[in-house]
Amino acid sequence: MQQIPISFIQQIQQVVPITEVQANEFFQFFNLLDVEKDAFFVREGQLCNRIGFLETGMIRHFYINKKEEITRWMSLEGEFITQLGSFIRSTPSNQYLQAITPCKLWVIDRETWWKLYQKQEILRTFWVRMIELNVIGFEDRVYQQLASDAEERYLYFMKHFPRFLEKVPQKYIASMIGIKPESLSRLRSILSKGIS
Repeated sequence: MQQIPISFIQQIQQVVPITEVQANEFFQFFNLLDVEKDAFFVREGQLCNRIGFLETGMIRHFYINKKEEITRWMSLEGEFITQLGSFIRSTPSNQYLQAITPCKLWVIDRETWWKLYQKQEILRTFWVRMIELNVIGFEDRVYQQLASDAEERYLYFMKHFPRFLEKVPQKYIASMIGIKPESLSRLRSILSKGIS
């Protein structure tokens, strides 16, 4: 039997109470995938028919608008990833999920996931709660993008996503908050001097 990563159990326990035995009941259906830097988990136009658990590494979620790559989100180690719309609706993905570092990824295919979902109440509870948390997070981020200026968006980002500041390249953070990298550099410089 494959060894379940502690981070897998911890991620689920942040959402629902689960025992190691319960986690192992569905972890056994995940397969390890070593992903090279720059490899794609899914591309725009492809069907995303799997969910991954990112044990190590970083995945960038982005789309292309007028030949410009717009970073929508970054997934860090200890998180589940998928292109949710494509996975749920069985429709082509409207974005790319790409490794920006080598990644150790545990994956489960869509068909197996839904079979387990039907059988395991704890998985259903986890899934619904994860969707709720993602919708709330998405609403908050959309509100920040529409109602805040660049400084407010960055301060919000610093407060709510401090891990990103330590790990994610600045050009991707700039893209996520809707500004150019050079604008983010200026903003960070101003904030570091205590001027706003």
